[in-house]
Amino acid sequence: MMGKWQKRALRTIVVVGVIVFAGWVWLKPATAPDTLIFTGGPIVTMNPAQPTAEALYIENGRIKGVGSLAAMQAIADISGGASEIDLNGASLMPGLIEPHSHPIAAAQFAATIDASGFSHTSRASVMQALRDGAAASSRDWVMAFGWDPVMIDDLEPPTLTELDAISPDKPLLILTQMMHDAYANSAAMEAAGIVGDVANPPAGEFVRDEAGKLTGTVREVGAIGVLFAAMPTPPAGANDLLLNLFFAEYAKAGYTTVAAVGPVGNDRDPVALLKRRTANLHTPVQSIIYALPHQISKSQSPEQPIGAAPVVGVKFWMDGSPYAGGAAVAEPYVASALTTERLHLKPGHRGAVMIPVEDYEAQFADYHARGFQIATHVQGEMAVERVLDVAERVLAANPRPNNSSGHRHRLEHNALITSEQLARAHGLGFTTSFFIDHVRFYGDKLPALFGPERTDRYMPIGTALKAGHRVSVHSDTPATPIGPLRSLVTMLARQPDAGGPVVGAGEILTREQALHALTINGAWQLGLEGERGSLEVGKQADLVMLSNNLMTVAVDEIENTEVLGTWINGQPVDTRKTTLTNAGLWWDIFAEMIF
Repeated sequence: MMGKWQKRALRTIVVVGVIVFAGWVWLKPATAPDTLIFTGGPIVTMNPAQPTAEALYIENGRIKGVGSLAAMQAIADISGGASEIDLNGASLMPGLIEPHSHPIAAAQFAATIDASGFSHTSRASVMQALRDGAAASSRDWVMAFGWDPVMIDDLEPPTLTELDAISPDKPLLILTQMMHDAYANSAAMEAAGIVGDVANPPAGEFVRDEAGKLTGTVREVGAIGVLFAAMPTPPAGANDLLLNLFFAEYAKAGYTTVAAVGPVGNDRDPVALLKRRTANLHTPVQSIIYALPHQISKSQSPEQPIGAAPVVGVKFWMDGSPYAGGAAVAEPYVASALTTERLHLKPGHRGAVMIPVEDYEAQFADYHARGFQIATHVQGEMAVERVLDVAERVLAANPRPNNSSGHRHRLEHNALITSEQLARAHGLGFTTSFFIDHVRFYGDKLPALFGPERTDRYMPIGTALKAGHRVSVHSDTPATPIGPLRSLVTMLARQPDAGGPVVGAGEILTREQALHALTINGAWQLGLEGERGSLEVGKQADLVMLSNNLMTVAVDEIENTEVLGTWINGQPVDTRKTTLTNAGLWWDIFAEMIF
């Protein structure tokens, strides 16, 4: 017998399902011919040997020619001709690469209560949103995302009393914007077994007050994972639909490939979910996986980076968020009103590395020997130093062949990595991906966290290039919203949204360097440089059409650029909600609830 909420949900699913199916019937997805010539606008290749072209010829999903229109027409004539797509002045580029994201979590959090600094400017506003959302929620757990005491000036941590008042009966979980701290009410902690004198898990902490009582604050990924494990899993098909819909958001931003680095979220098997969705030919983006250690079996080997969400690497967190005191820094955080009064860090606080050196070295050696690419979250200098020390010992004992591929182990985020560490990392064969949005959204607060000298070298992407790195950038969505054009502007200007001085003027990139970070460099980090990231003969025809030429448009006009469409393997990507795939997923949910 179904309850009232189930009947309401069922009616909603039926209505939306009918609408979706009807929409697909009337608006069938477009397909492209097997042979195509794009011309009529600037074509930016990201190939230094041939930076621009007049025309691009595609055959059976592969690039067969790049050059003048006459030359491409001549090639096409040999194959029996080709249809031409007139860009009408729009620009064509290789599809953008997102080398570090969390698509499952982002898809799920998009359906939760928004507590972020992108939507709120005061604690009162956030707390009211939580109360309203909890009162309206029909779910077993109340979930909110985006709590951010750095972006929102008066956002003191919630007390356990406040959390219990917001949701007296249902479990309530509030996740911070950078996903390294969370707040749970008594019902949530009880459901997760976080009661009494429960021990802290590895890489996590259940915070207690001076009397030893739990406060509701849960710190770092190990402890947050305990809460997520206690949450009920959605009905079959629900996560598939949410993920497929969110994949379309990446495509709308110009991405054609997204790397899930540490698949997290409320699902029975996140890796299987990613593989299942990207196995569909009409999925809006392609995906690559860096799994968590427990998601990789002892006998498993890395997969080739082509196919349905191949597992190519493994993800570790060596430290936490700079905005919760979690960055393992060489010198203490600055003692300021922000750090001592709002973040409640004690003078002299430095953060700490999260993995004991013996454990990390054993795992690093194992995954390195098996051929996996190792990606490690590092923000502070001490976290970087631990990774490099371990890698130096492991690589000395078990070097990879010195060829064009190498191991390409990755350092992720790199807020305070030093010039000396960047040089050392390059010498050890590491590659770096920078979370450049920190400059955009938190740049005005960095002096109060780290002082002027460290602020000036924060996210040192220019220094990394000088050290020889092929750098990429990422949004770490949902830590910040999807936004490659925003990242491009930040690389070119390094101006915080809240105003104030430029952050690290010496780290500003040229237009070509910044666009390489969004395309070919990301492809190289993922082992896909032979297939994606530039428009060259033999590569997949993964494309993005834009209303402006990003190589020449004024910096202050970049974010006004419209993404007009993406192509994967020469076929246009359908980003509508009304697709046959989504209709089928709606039906799966419907069937699960009634049968």
